[in-house]
Amino acid sequence: MKANVSFRNMDSSQSLRSYAVDKLERICDKYVQGKVDASIVLTVEKFWHIANFTLQIKNLTVKGQERSEDMYSSIDLALDKIEKQLRRHKDRLRDHQPTNGEARQFKMGVLTPLTPPRTEDDEDFEGLDYYDSEFEDDYEQYPGPDEVSEDDEDDSPTRVVETQKGEVSVLRQDMYEAKPMDVEEAVLQLELLEDRPFFVFTNADSGNINVVYWRDDENIGLIET
Repeated sequence: MKANVSFRNMDSSQSLRSYAVDKLERICDKYVQGKVDASIVLTVEKFWHIANFTLQIKNLTVKGQERSEDMYSSIDLALDKIEKQLRRHKDRLRDHQPTNGEARQFKMGVLTPLTPPRTEDDEDFEGLDYYDSEFEDDYEQYPGPDEVSEDDEDDSPTRVVETQKGEVSVLRQDMYEAKPMDVEEAVLQLELLEDRPFFVFTNADSGNINVVYWRDDENIGLIET
Protein backbone atom coordinates (compact mmCIF):
# COMPACT_ATOMS: atom_id res chain seq x y z
CA MET A 1 0.00 0.00 0.00
CA LYS A 2 1.20 3.48 -0.90
CA ALA A 3 0.07 6.14 1.57
CA ASN A 4 0.57 9.89 1.50
CA VAL A 5 -0.08 11.66 4.83
CA SER A 6 -0.35 15.43 5.09
CA PHE A 7 -1.06 17.79 7.99
CA ARG A 8 -2.98 21.06 7.80
CA ASN A 9 -3.09 23.75 10.47
CA MET A 10 -1.08 21.52 12.77
CA ASP A 11 2.45 20.26 13.30
CA SER A 12 3.56 17.06 11.65
CA SER A 13 3.31 14.09 14.00
CA GLN A 14 5.09 10.80 13.40
CA SER A 15 2.93 9.03 15.97
CA LEU A 16 -0.31 10.12 14.23
CA ARG A 17 1.17 9.22 10.85
CA SER A 18 2.12 5.73 11.99
CA TYR A 19 -1.20 5.20 13.77
CA ALA A 20 -3.27 6.13 10.71
CA VAL A 21 -1.18 4.20 8.18
CA ASP A 22 -0.76 1.05 10.29
CA LYS A 23 -4.47 0.82 11.08
CA LEU A 24 -5.41 1.45 7.44
CA GLU A 25 -2.99 -1.27 6.28
CA ARG A 26 -4.60 -3.80 8.63
CA ILE A 27 -8.05 -2.98 7.23
CA CYS A 28 -6.88 -3.18 3.62
CA ASP A 29 -5.19 -6.53 4.23
CA LYS A 30 -8.57 -7.94 5.25
CA TYR A 31 -10.60 -6.74 2.26
CA VAL A 32 -8.31 -5.76 -0.63
CA GLN A 33 -6.16 -7.79 -2.98
CA GLY A 34 -3.90 -5.64 -5.11
CA LYS A 35 -2.53 -2.13 -5.19
CA VAL A 36 -3.94 0.54 -2.88
CA ASP A 37 -3.13 4.26 -3.16
CA ALA A 38 -4.17 6.16 -0.05
CA SER A 39 -4.32 9.87 0.72
CA ILE A 40 -4.66 10.84 4.39
CA VAL A 41 -5.23 14.46 5.37
CA LEU A 42 -5.26 15.42 9.06
CA THR A 43 -6.58 18.91 9.77
CA VAL A 44 -7.27 21.06 12.81
CA GLU A 45 -10.04 23.68 12.53
CA LYS A 46 -10.73 25.55 15.77
CA PHE A 47 -11.47 22.78 18.27
CA TRP A 48 -12.26 20.16 15.58
CA HIS A 49 -9.73 17.48 14.64
CA ILE A 50 -10.61 16.18 11.17
CA ALA A 51 -9.34 12.96 9.57
CA ASN A 52 -9.95 12.52 5.84
CA PHE A 53 -9.09 9.26 4.03
CA THR A 54 -9.28 8.64 0.27
CA LEU A 55 -8.42 5.22 -1.17
CA GLN A 56 -7.99 4.38 -4.85
CA ILE A 57 -8.28 0.65 -5.55
CA LYS A 58 -8.31 -0.13 -9.29
CA ASN A 59 -11.61 1.44 -10.41
CA LEU A 60 -12.95 1.87 -6.89
CA THR A 61 -12.64 5.08 -4.87
CA VAL A 62 -13.43 4.87 -1.16
CA LYS A 63 -13.66 7.94 1.06
CA GLY A 64 -14.14 8.43 4.78
CA GLN A 65 -14.04 11.62 6.84
CA GLU A 66 -14.85 12.24 10.49
CA ARG A 67 -14.23 14.90 13.10
CA SER A 68 -14.00 14.97 16.86
CA GLU A 69 -12.08 16.81 19.58
CA ASP A 70 -9.28 14.24 19.42
CA MET A 71 -7.35 13.28 16.29
CA TYR A 72 -6.93 9.63 17.26
CA SER A 73 -10.69 9.33 17.71
CA SER A 74 -11.27 11.03 14.37
CA ILE A 75 -8.94 8.55 12.67
CA ASP A 76 -10.81 5.63 14.26
CA LEU A 77 -14.21 6.98 13.20
CA ALA A 78 -13.09 7.68 9.63
CA LEU A 79 -11.55 4.23 9.28
CA ASP A 80 -14.77 2.67 10.57
CA LYS A 81 -16.47 4.23 7.53
CA ILE A 82 -13.72 2.96 5.24
CA GLU A 83 -13.98 -0.58 6.59
CA LYS A 84 -17.77 -0.69 6.21
CA GLN A 85 -17.51 0.35 2.56
CA LEU A 86 -14.75 -2.16 1.79
CA ARG A 87 -16.69 -4.95 3.48
CA ARG A 88 -19.87 -4.11 1.57
CA HIS A 89 -18.12 -4.03 -1.80
CA LYS A 90 -16.25 -7.26 -1.12
CA ASP A 91 -19.46 -9.05 -0.15
CA ARG A 92 -21.25 -7.85 -3.28
CA LEU A 93 -18.40 -8.87 -5.57
CA ARG A 94 -18.15 -12.27 -3.89
CA ASP A 95 -21.88 -12.96 -4.23
CA HIS A 96 -21.99 -11.99 -7.90
CA GLN A 97 -20.75 -14.62 -10.34
CA PRO A 98 -18.83 -13.30 -13.38
CA THR A 99 -20.57 -13.63 -16.73
CA ASN A 100 -19.06 -15.44 -19.68
CA GLY A 101 -19.47 -14.24 -23.24
CA GLU A 102 -17.78 -12.43 -26.10
CA ALA A 103 -16.65 -8.84 -25.61
CA ARG A 104 -17.60 -6.28 -28.25
CA GLN A 105 -15.66 -3.25 -29.40
CA PHE A 106 -16.92 0.30 -29.45
CA LYS A 107 -15.53 3.66 -30.45
CA MET A 108 -15.48 6.66 -28.12
CA GLY A 109 -14.37 10.16 -29.01
CA VAL A 110 -13.99 13.71 -27.76
CA LEU A 111 -15.84 16.41 -29.73
CA THR A 112 -15.71 20.18 -29.55
CA PRO A 113 -18.98 22.05 -28.95
CA LEU A 114 -20.60 24.16 -31.68
CA THR A 115 -18.71 27.26 -30.56
CA PRO A 116 -15.57 28.96 -31.90
CA PRO A 117 -12.54 26.81 -30.94
CA ARG A 118 -10.25 28.01 -28.20
CA THR A 119 -6.72 29.15 -29.01
CA GLU A 120 -3.52 29.02 -27.08
CA ASP A 121 -4.07 32.66 -26.16
CA ASP A 122 -7.26 31.79 -24.26
CA GLU A 123 -6.76 31.82 -20.51
CA ASP A 124 -8.34 28.40 -19.92
CA PHE A 125 -6.81 26.65 -22.95
CA GLU A 126 -5.33 23.31 -21.94
CA GLY A 127 -4.48 21.86 -25.33
CA LEU A 128 -4.77 18.29 -26.57
CA ASP A 129 -2.89 16.97 -23.53
CA TYR A 130 -6.07 17.58 -21.56
CA TYR A 131 -8.00 15.21 -23.80
CA ASP A 132 -5.18 12.69 -23.71
CA SER A 133 -5.43 12.59 -19.91
CA GLU A 134 -9.19 12.09 -20.16
CA PHE A 135 -8.61 9.11 -22.43
CA GLU A 136 -6.10 7.63 -19.98
CA ASP A 137 -8.93 7.20 -17.49
CA ASP A 138 -11.10 5.61 -20.17
CA TYR A 139 -8.37 3.15 -21.14
CA GLU A 140 -8.10 1.99 -17.52
CA GLN A 141 -11.82 1.19 -17.44
CA TYR A 142 -12.22 0.05 -21.07
CA PRO A 143 -9.02 -1.61 -22.32
CA GLY A 144 -8.29 -1.26 -26.00
CA PRO A 145 -8.73 -4.36 -28.20
CA ASP A 146 -5.65 -6.48 -28.90
CA GLU A 147 -5.88 -5.77 -32.60
CA VAL A 148 -7.38 -2.74 -34.30
CA SER A 149 -7.99 -2.78 -38.05
CA GLU A 150 -6.51 -0.03 -40.20
CA ASP A 151 -10.03 1.27 -40.88
CA ASP A 152 -10.53 1.87 -37.16
CA GLU A 153 -7.25 3.70 -36.62
CA ASP A 154 -7.33 7.48 -36.76
CA ASP A 155 -3.88 9.02 -36.47
CA SER A 156 -5.00 12.57 -37.25
CA PRO A 157 -5.55 14.58 -34.05
CA THR A 158 -8.44 16.61 -35.48
CA ARG A 159 -11.20 15.83 -37.99
CA VAL A 160 -14.19 17.97 -38.85
CA VAL A 161 -17.75 16.68 -39.06
CA GLU A 162 -20.40 18.78 -40.82
CA THR A 163 -23.75 19.13 -39.02
CA GLN A 164 -26.88 21.15 -39.75
CA LYS A 165 -25.81 23.71 -37.15
CA GLY A 166 -22.15 23.96 -38.02
CA GLU A 167 -18.85 22.10 -37.80
CA VAL A 168 -17.77 19.82 -34.95
CA SER A 169 -14.10 18.93 -34.50
CA VAL A 170 -13.28 15.35 -33.53
CA LEU A 171 -10.26 15.80 -31.26
CA ARG A 172 -9.74 12.15 -30.37
CA GLN A 173 -11.36 8.86 -31.28
CA ASP A 174 -10.24 5.46 -30.04
CA MET A 175 -11.44 1.88 -29.90
CA TYR A 176 -12.32 0.18 -26.63
CA GLU A 177 -13.54 -3.20 -25.51
CA ALA A 178 -16.74 -3.65 -23.51
CA LYS A 179 -16.63 -6.71 -21.26
CA PRO A 180 -19.61 -9.11 -21.33
CA MET A 181 -21.83 -9.03 -18.25
CA ASP A 182 -25.46 -8.90 -17.23
CA VAL A 183 -27.22 -5.68 -16.24
CA GLU A 184 -26.87 -6.41 -12.52
CA GLU A 185 -23.09 -6.66 -12.77
CA ALA A 186 -22.94 -3.51 -14.90
CA VAL A 187 -24.90 -1.60 -12.26
CA LEU A 188 -22.47 -2.86 -9.63
CA GLN A 189 -19.53 -1.60 -11.69
CA LEU A 190 -21.21 1.78 -12.10
CA GLU A 191 -21.72 2.07 -8.36
CA LEU A 192 -18.06 1.22 -7.76
CA LEU A 193 -17.05 4.04 -10.13
CA GLU A 194 -18.38 6.83 -7.95
CA ASP A 195 -16.82 9.58 -10.06
CA ARG A 196 -17.96 8.26 -13.46
CA PRO A 197 -21.41 9.08 -14.90
CA PHE A 198 -21.73 6.01 -17.16
CA PHE A 199 -20.48 2.48 -17.82
CA VAL A 200 -20.38 0.70 -21.20
CA PHE A 201 -20.70 -3.10 -21.38
CA THR A 202 -21.66 -5.96 -23.69
CA ASN A 203 -25.03 -7.33 -22.62
CA ALA A 204 -24.39 -11.07 -22.13
CA ASP A 205 -28.03 -11.89 -22.96
CA SER A 206 -28.40 -9.92 -26.21
CA GLY A 207 -24.76 -9.58 -27.27
CA ASN A 208 -25.31 -5.86 -27.88
CA ILE A 209 -23.50 -2.83 -26.51
CA ASN A 210 -25.44 -1.35 -23.55
CA VAL A 211 -24.85 1.67 -21.33
CA VAL A 212 -25.88 2.23 -17.72
CA TYR A 213 -25.72 5.78 -16.40
CA TRP A 214 -26.68 7.95 -13.44
CA ARG A 215 -29.88 9.94 -13.96
CA ASP A 216 -30.52 13.36 -12.43
CA ASP A 217 -33.15 11.77 -10.14
CA GLU A 218 -30.37 9.51 -8.72
CA ASN A 219 -31.82 6.40 -10.37
CA ILE A 220 -29.83 4.43 -12.94
CA GLY A 221 -30.76 4.57 -16.62
CA LEU A 222 -30.18 1.78 -19.17
CA ILE A 223 -29.57 2.33 -22.88
CA GLU A 224 -29.98 -0.83 -24.98
CA THR A 225 -28.61 -0.56 -28.52
